[in-house]
Amino acid sequence: MTDQQTKLSFREMMSLLGYGYKLAAKLTPAYLPLMLLRALSTAAQPLLVLFFSARILNELDGARDVSAIILYVSVTVGATFILSVLSAYLTREVETDSAYERIYQKIQMMQAEQFVKMDFAHTEDSSISEVLARMDTQARGNGLGLMNVYLCSSEAATSLFSLVFAFLLLFGPLSADVPLTGWPALALYAFFAFGIATGLYLQARTQRLSKALYAENAKANTSADYYHEYLKSDKAAKDIRLYDQSPALLTIIKSSFNIKPWFPFFFFFARVQGFTLGLLALLGGGFYLIAGYGALGGTVIVGGIVQSVGAVTAFASATGMLVMLLGQLVSNAAYLKPMQDFLSLPDLLVKGAKHVPPPEGHCYVFEFRNVSFRYPGADEYALKNLSLTFNAGHRLAVVGLNGSGKTTMIKLLCRLYDPTEGAILLDGVDIKEYDYAQYTALFSVVFQDFQLFPLQLGANVAAGADYDTDRVRASLEGAGFSERLGSMPRGLDTMLYKAFDEDGTQVSGGEAQKIALARALYRNAPFVILDEPTAALDPIAEYEVYSTFDQTIGGKSAVFISHRLSSCRFCHDIAVFDNGQLVQRGEHDTLLTDEDGLYRKLWDAQAQHYVDS
Repeated sequence: MTDQQTKLSFREMMSLLGYGYKLAAKLTPAYLPLMLLRALSTAAQPLLVLFFSARILNELDGARDVSAIILYVSVTVGATFILSVLSAYLTREVETDSAYERIYQKIQMMQAEQFVKMDFAHTEDSSISEVLARMDTQARGNGLGLMNVYLCSSEAATSLFSLVFAFLLLFGPLSADVPLTGWPALALYAFFAFGIATGLYLQARTQRLSKALYAENAKANTSADYYHEYLKSDKAAKDIRLYDQSPALLTIIKSSFNIKPWFPFFFFFARVQGFTLGLLALLGGGFYLIAGYGALGGTVIVGGIVQSVGAVTAFASATGMLVMLLGQLVSNAAYLKPMQDFLSLPDLLVKGAKHVPPPEGHCYVFEFRNVSFRYPGADEYALKNLSLTFNAGHRLAVVGLNGSGKTTMIKLLCRLYDPTEGAILLDGVDIKEYDYAQYTALFSVVFQDFQLFPLQLGANVAAGADYDTDRVRASLEGAGFSERLGSMPRGLDTMLYKAFDEDGTQVSGGEAQKIALARALYRNAPFVILDEPTAALDPIAEYEVYSTFDQTIGGKSAVFISHRLSSCRFCHDIAVFDNGQLVQRGEHDTLLTDEDGLYRKLWDAQAQHYVDS
């Protein structure tokens, strides 16, 4: 939890708790009504038995009317059976591990839906990544946040209904007329009030202790999750062995599961529980004395004693439990704040409504006009005063050192970010004015950090379960994957990787790059961008991949990005970036003639590594 969260006012916590229940009602509409019905049936059952048991005892101690006794017994057995069946069914629906697992999955799905629809800039915000990790570890490791609303509400509702029923049996129309007057009763009330006040104090202290432990435990869970994934990664297996990382990793994991800080909390919680049980025993004993005194005086019959003592015990127990659970729910409100902040992230990009001209027979012209861009929170510009135009059907190579602004330019072109200054135009219109989905559909992009998934090969290429088989095959062929496809055990249905299928097929880095290129071809967008997806290959292999891809895409517009100048020398138009600025532009041979230019210096510096001295 952040410092801001720990300083929430009571009113803010109540607002967050209300937000949690609204979110739960939206996420699982049937849960709250079923939970309340289950709580009602569970709370009513023992107190219903108590009420009719008192009636039966009174009848046995009095007139002994057999028909009345049979009626009471029949109602007790019948009502108990119905309530037991109803409670068992509802418990299965709302309070089992499988029910909570379904709820947890829905929460995860809700977060995933928000993640995929929020603006890209949010995904690169480290603070949001930390919020997501914290929410996940708190929910799984400690049941905090929205999960806690589900976990505590059922017990709290049961305690509340028990309190209401017990009150009716003590003071309402169902009471047993046990005299609760005089100084003994006043002393009992005072002791009960003292117990509630002490319980509130202990509960507040328990919550303060648990907050600190939960915060620390969330960090430990995050660390444990990360390193467990690291241990399971086949990419890390070599480093673990060759660099003897096992002692350090075992130390980290052991410290992540350190439960010693929890011992004082457990001991304190046990003392609180002991105090609560002792208080209940004293209250029950005190009421027994009052009721017994009344019985000796002939003012209370035996059924009244049973009902009243049982009701007092239930009343005190429900009050103590309700105080504890309400304290947990109120304290948990702070853990709902990250969820609320995440689900209400603002849109950062302007979303227009203008239709993008259809690609058939249309020649798009893109223009960067005095564009500058600075990443959120950064002091330096990643791009400065960029003016650049490229036309349909052209091939543009963008080269430069790492960090020169090449990828940033692509992010702006694809509207992952909007410029800080200046404008990007499509056919003379600011791209902000176009429908966002239609505009982004213009691009097929393969970034250096592309991802394949443990799904079927065909689904990876098509980025979906339903696809055109012939188009997928043609795309794989265009990406140079035909030969490998022929050796796949199940063709396009071959599962990649072994994460979900032990018979899955592992693909090499170069093969994965070709699949990613095939995915770009399958999308069939009019504008293709390759942002160093083959950086792991040697320069000759990268040049061959780029050249083959250049031939495959035909008349489409394309941007090829690389920090290796040799890979893109087939392009007739080359843009050279340095320190966020466009410093040169022209053909390969022309750029080489400028001996003082950056292109010539980079070419000579890279070429010397491949010349036999």
